[in-house]
Amino acid sequence: MNPEDIKQLREELGWSLAKFGKYFGVTAQAVLKWERGTALPNDFTLAAMIQLKRRLDEAKGENQKQQFINGLRQALLTGGVIALLTFLFNQDESS
Repeated sequence: MNPEDIKQLREELGWSLAKFGKYFGVTAQAVLKWERGTALPNDFTLAAMIQLKRRLDEAKGENQKQQFINGLRQALLTGGVIALLTFLFNQDESS
């Protein structure tokens, strides 16, 4: 993912720099550096962002996309980064 892809993903989710960073265990300043291209996310974070983008792109229609985002938020609220990864990589592809 390039810096613009990261920014676009964050904006598509409707999350602030701080909220996006919180879910990846970094500060808003770190996210801003990713978006400006002055720093790179670690491999773990990058893999999660790529999967998140892929899942959003696969959502059919705005309703399905919003359902995915709501499920993502719930997973993050209940379990943080581990729940994020479980949600992204283990959820049934047909849902």
